[in-house]
Amino acid sequence: MSDKPRPPPTRARRTASLILIAIGLLVPALSLIPLGSIWLWQNGLLLYWTAFALSAVAVVYLAQRHLLPARNPPQDLPRLDEREDDTSEDALRHSWSPAEEQAWKDVKALSRAIAPDRITSAKDLLDVAQETITTVANRVHAGRTDPLWQFTTPEALAMIERVSRRLRLFALENVPFGDRLTIAQALTLYRWRGAIDWAERAYDVWRVVRLVNPATAAANEAREQLSRAMMEWGRDAIARRLTEAYVIEIGRAAIDLYGGRLRVSADALGGYVSEETAADQEVLGDARSEPLRILVAGQTGAGKSSLVNALAKEINAAVDVLPATSSYTAYVLEREGLPAALIIDSPGIGTAPDAIAKLVEKADDSDLVLWVVAAHRADREIDRQALEALRGHFAARLNRRRPPIVLVATHIDRLRPFGEWKPPYDSATEGGEKARNIDAATKAAASDLGFTGDEAVAVSLLRPDAPYNIERLWQRVFEAVPEARRAQLLRALHELKDVWSWKSVWSQAAGAGRVIAGAFKKEAGRGRPKS
Repeated sequence: MSDKPRPPPTRARRTASLILIAIGLLVPALSLIPLGSIWLWQNGLLLYWTAFALSAVAVVYLAQRHLLPARNPPQDLPRLDEREDDTSEDALRHSWSPAEEQAWKDVKALSRAIAPDRITSAKDLLDVAQETITTVANRVHAGRTDPLWQFTTPEALAMIERVSRRLRLFALENVPFGDRLTIAQALTLYRWRGAIDWAERAYDVWRVVRLVNPATAAANEAREQLSRAMMEWGRDAIARRLTEAYVIEIGRAAIDLYGGRLRVSADALGGYVSEETAADQEVLGDARSEPLRILVAGQTGAGKSSLVNALAKEINAAVDVLPATSSYTAYVLEREGLPAALIIDSPGIGTAPDAIAKLVEKADDSDLVLWVVAAHRADREIDRQALEALRGHFAARLNRRRPPIVLVATHIDRLRPFGEWKPPYDSATEGGEKARNIDAATKAAASDLGFTGDEAVAVSLLRPDAPYNIERLWQRVFEAVPEARRAQLLRALHELKDVWSWKSVWSQAAGAGRVIAGAFKKEAGRGRPKS
């Protein structure tokens, strides 16, 4: 007897052992089916058992009809696009531009419209991918003659990498044996698909033979039809889920591709500083990332500079020195919980022909706008024209998000009764005539300029050391910050993706030279005679 230790069992031996054990347990259990039927027939209980089986089948069938979704399509299956993940890609989805959001809706509609049985070959798979990409390209680059080709080669490779990574995770998490079944095994199963037809034909012969015992045959037939229906429903549901996942992932990556996100790295985006912010370096200092740019706009005399002072008390805007700010002036705005921000005081909108155009141009470089109106003045036609121009500017640029706009109604202390100013005022608690007039004037300004009542805040800057209702304005600013950050991200993305430098061009040229030199050296080595 050898004392050599036995080698550890291999994976194949363990698998074979498990299969043999399963066969040993299943064969006796399966033999009970024909033997039990014979016993029921011999004891005259077959009809009773048949009635019980049919009743059970009917109950299960009715439960399936009422509790499980319809097969075409399975509407209440959780869709991949509705699953929220705490990932950077899903965070970016909240900052998509209007054109990208519409493209996402198109992709979801396409994923539900494509029938799973349409994909039967590799060519069909590529056709569906091309249809998805074309749908996104036509939406994001609408109006271009060649929208499908608006990307660079590195962007295309990055998209393939991203789709492959996400589909790999989907296969690992949602496909049975997705991490075990090799391509060779899948191809073998596919080649043996004809055996299924032969098995079904043989089974049809067996169904005819078992009609010798009609009662048993009827019960078995009903049970098998129910099982087959449920298996087909499950197969269709899985096929539809896979098809939707494929279209959704292709569409998601295509939106990032045509939106320019694959052209800009996360590090470059995080460290980007715009030209406008760089011009304000004396105020901001050494900027390592792009701050929020908050523009304060309105007519001359509305109280813009006073508002800037109230929001950032350490700032000394020229309120008493000059009757109005003569140029766009940026100041650092610091507040606990507020990201790095610049607040930009603007010249008052006057009758100059280019005043509104300059304001819109500055708003294009901003992420949040505080629009200041005097509550005691009714001449708002210039404000209305400027706001219409600003809104129209962003409505025509579907690749950008319009900065959120907060309406600030100032000079409420000058409303009737004129000599009264004893804050706080609250119209909701019957605060008197002054409170009602403040509420009415704020709502009138909002209505005149296309705002809702919740988008307007009434403040008084009568006392610079104690401005009234400024905390409520701060609350509205904080509520607008998430949308402002989305506008900032798209602004930086579209500015950065078009930026290039001679340094990068020289680096690429040097790399190309090294590749060409290496190729020539390799060819020269091949042509050298052997000694």
